[in-house]
Amino acid sequence: MALEAFVSKRSKHNAGKPLYPHKHKDGMFVASHSRFEADYIRVETSEQLQALVDAGYGARMSNPALNIAPSFVLSKNIRITDSYTLLDELKKSFSALELDLDSTRKRRAEQTFLRLYLLKKQMVGQCVICGSTLPEKLLVAAHIKKRAECSTEEKLDFDAIAGLMCKLGCNDLFEQGYIYVSEGKILKNPNAISTLYLEKVLSRLEGLSVANWEQSKMYYAWHRKKWTEKT
Repeated sequence: MALEAFVSKRSKHNAGKPLYPHKHKDGMFVASHSRFEADYIRVETSEQLQALVDAGYGARMSNPALNIAPSFVLSKNIRITDSYTLLDELKKSFSALELDLDSTRKRRAEQTFLRLYLLKKQMVGQCVICGSTLPEKLLVAAHIKKRAECSTEEKLDFDAIAGLMCKLGCNDLFEQGYIYVSEGKILKNPNAISTLYLEKVLSRLEGLSVANWEQSKMYYAWHRKKWTEKT
């Protein structure tokens, strides 16, 4: 096993004995930032679990030889014994999706690992549109240029092709073309059907600077052209 932890020194009978990733009855491994089941991320392989531990997640671990229940172990207390990283798993998820573009499970896997890659091992991140700092659960890795329109090289440009956008509205507003970015500034699309309430929302975003303009400007240009130029 590439992941290993050890029973706490406080244990009367098992102190220092090894623990390994625990496979649940459904065949899945569990990573989490907490002991609460609502925070669990279930993954199929030990490599995926290792990628999550590399990203700062803890894991449920056990040892069949010991008469103890599975334990939640913090990332800092888990030893990784090989060099497989979150970026390695992201590339693997990308390749798997390319072979089966209709797989919802594989799309979700790529989204999960891309989001964690952009979070840079943090539990909170900043929406590139509104600038709000939010928990990871309220952020998505939004493709700035539609994934289906990207070349393979562009899809693999993980640091620039996507940005963290919040689920509080920014992701939908960008994806549906209510806003676009020009010269690093957010503009509302005058061609989009709007309402009084929506105008108030858009007015709070218009003129803000996106955080990832320099590395992503060519993808923002594609998005702007898609929503502003008549065909």
